[in-house]
Order: sequence, then structure tokens, then C-alpha cells
Amino acid sequence: MEERKQFTEASSLLDHSFGSSSVQYVFCKRKKSASSFYTMAVLFSANIGCTVSCISLATSRLGSSGAWQSSILAITYTLSSIIGSTYVVKKYGARDSILLGMSLACFYMASFWLARTFPEFELTILLLGAGIGGIGAGFLWTAYGEYLKEAARCHSNGSAQSFEECTASFARIFAFIFLITEVIIRGISTVMVEFTSWRTVFGLYSLIASISTWGMVLVDDYGEEYRTESLTTIRYQLTAAIRLFVVSRKMKYMIGMVASFGLTSAFVNAYLNCEVVRLALGDDNSTYVGILSAWISLVAAITSLLLKRVQDRGVIVICGAISFFFVAFPFLIQPDASRWNIFGILIIYTLQGIGRATFESTLKAIFVDYFPAETAGAFSNISLHFGLSNAVGNVIAFRSRCYTESTYCVRYSSDGELHDIFGFELLICVTAILAIAGYCQASAIHRKEFVPE
Repeated sequence: MEERKQFTEASSLLDHSFGSSSVQYVFCKRKKSASSFYTMAVLFSANIGCTVSCISLATSRLGSSGAWQSSILAITYTLSSIIGSTYVVKKYGARDSILLGMSLACFYMASFWLARTFPEFELTILLLGAGIGGIGAGFLWTAYGEYLKEAARCHSNGSAQSFEECTASFARIFAFIFLITEVIIRGISTVMVEFTSWRTVFGLYSLIASISTWGMVLVDDYGEEYRTESLTTIRYQLTAAIRLFVVSRKMKYMIGMVASFGLTSAFVNAYLNCEVVRLALGDDNSTYVGILSAWISLVAAITSLLLKRVQDRGVIVICGAISFFFVAFPFLIQPDASRWNIFGILIIYTLQGIGRATFESTLKAIFVDYFPAETAGAFSNISLHFGLSNAVGNVIAFRSRCYTESTYCVRYSSDGELHDIFGFELLICVTAILAIAGYCQASAIHRKEFVPE
């Protein structure tokens, strides 16, 4: 109960200093909550699916410019999560915040098309698009967490299902829609690149993202009937995420799993897609990159549905962390990319898909359950630490240099420079181990909060 007392005391102090909030929930229709959530999931998925597809192609098609663009995207995504996303969500509501985030994310997709159209301004266009898109992505995922909570609480009213059950169910369904949509969108590049240019592919991604954004006006806004009536001060809202991280030990322990996914995502995009696949499979045109990236999403989509059969959420999270561990560990054993074959590479990408399924569905549902009073702040922390770890991973992948070519000092074909991959792979493995220990500790703290004194 010590954790609860510390959090309550801190919250009271913050309310006294910066204002308080009161929440009043009113009746809403269960069918409306479900249909609206599913519509949001499809439109959200189409927009973010284009973003993720572009991210996976950034380094393989744009080389070091793409790596810097991915780093800027991750950094602005992180900063947006720290200082702006909770304010936007609390001020404008979850639906309108998603709409705003999707609008800004369109600039990221458009930057790829513009960079191909005006190659003399490539780096400037890419970095500007990444900066704007990163801000939007920070709003998007924070708003999604709030929308998930509102939909689950609304749907559980007068239902035999508990709030936790509704949260888990909606999170799984969202993960499946999100991931299967991503498979379809990733497949577009694989098919189209055979008979058209990458410029056209990126232009189509921009069009899909724009249409899905316009469609968000059709989604019901829970804020009209199911929202906070009085808000904390702007200063509190702007810093809600960092305050939650500072005050809550439980939040600190939960971050390891988020960081694991951020690091392995960077490892897959910046090293596997860019170097291993190219050397092992002779994929100079990034054809296999599109297929393998789609495979990750497909595995994650199928796994997210199968997770319903597993009752113990702790087992799911631990299996996800183990999957992230084995994304990098095999390359510590066999670092020579040219000696890998399609079967070994497919296993690595499958493990990333399994880990991603636990992150997109079960872990996010747990964040809603563990932090119901500050869901926006909790999801801001997910965005914050994913963005930070992903940015670190991208920087390490391209800026960790060495001077003598050896087993772990690899010459990248994209820039001709020597890069140290050992430290990056070791960091991923250690983070995955710490993620398991951290989740177990957070779970223990959460259970104690519900034990009467």
C-alpha cells in the first residue's frame, strides 16, 4: 500500500499546486461504443500503416538520410509525448486528438514523395516531414489509449463483462485490425515496385493516409457524452506524463518492455532490413524487405487473436520479452550476415512479430488497467520511451563506429563505413531480461494495491 499512499500524496500536492480535475461519466450506448471503436481502428490503422511502411523502407531506400529521418521522427515523437500529447488529449478529447495526430502524420508520408520529386532538397524535406509527423504520432498513440479506455468503460456499462475484460477484448481487436491493415499496405509496395517507381508508391501512401484522416470525422466523439468536465491547469496537463513516471514506481518498472520493442524495431529497420537482408538474399531493390516487414505484421495479427486463449497476461508479456531477446541474440552467435539464409531470417522476423503482438494488444491493455486514473499520461509514457529507445537504436545502428573490420565490426554496404554491431545486440538482450524482471515487480505492486490494509 506504500505505492498507493505515495501516489495519492503526490497527486494531492499536484492538485493543490496546479488545479484539480473531476470526472463524471454518463450513460452511453454499448453498440455505439463498439461500432465507433471498430471504425476508428480501421481508419487509424490505415494512416499508421502507411507511416510504419515508410519507416521500414526509410533506411533501405534512402540510406543514411533515411536513418537520420527515422531518428528525427523518434525524437519529435518522444518530445511530443512528454510536453504536448496529454494536454491535447485532455483539452480536445480523444477523437479530435486522433484526428489532429493523423493530419500531422500525413506530412511524414508526403515527405517521401516530395523527396523523390525534388531530390536536390531531399534531406531538408525528409527531416521536416519527420519532425511534423513525429509530433502527430505522439498525439495519436496517447489519444488511442484514452479512446480505448472510454470505449471499454462505455461498453462495460450494464454488461456482464468487466472493464478489464472489455479493455483486453478491444485491445486485441484493435491490434488485429491494425496489424492486418499494415500487412495489406506493406504488400502494396512489394507489388507496385515491380511495375512502377518508388515515387508512385510513396504518393499512394500519402493518398491513403489523407483519405483515412478525412474519414475520422465520421467517428463518434465520446467527449460529447463521456468526458472530463473540468480540467487540471495547462501546466499540469503538459507535464502529466513525466509526473506519472516520477511519482509511480509501477510505471518505471513497466518501461522495460516498451524499450525492448523500441530497440528491436530500430534493429530490424536499420540493420536487418538495410544490411542482413541485402547481403544474405541479394535484395538490392528492397523487395524482400517489404515481404518480411509484412510477415512481421501478419504474425503479430494472428498472434494477437490467439492470445485470447492465454488467461495469464504475465505469461504473454514474458513470452514477448523472450521473443525480443532472440531477435538480437542469434546475431551475437552468428554475426556474418552473408551466412544467413531465408529460413533463419524468417525465424527472426517471426519472433519480432510475436513480440510486437504482445506489445500492441496485451501490454497496452495492461497499461489501461494499471493506470485508469491517468490513461493519457500512461500512454504518453509508452510513446515517450518507445520513441526514446527507438531513436537511440537508430543512432547506434549508424553512428557506432569501429576502425578495424572484424567479426562484429561490419562494413555497411549502404555507406561503406565500419559499424560496431556487438554493443547494439548486447543492449537489446540485456533490456529484454530487465523487462521481464521489471514487469514482475510492477505486477506485484499492482496486486498489493488491491489487498486491504
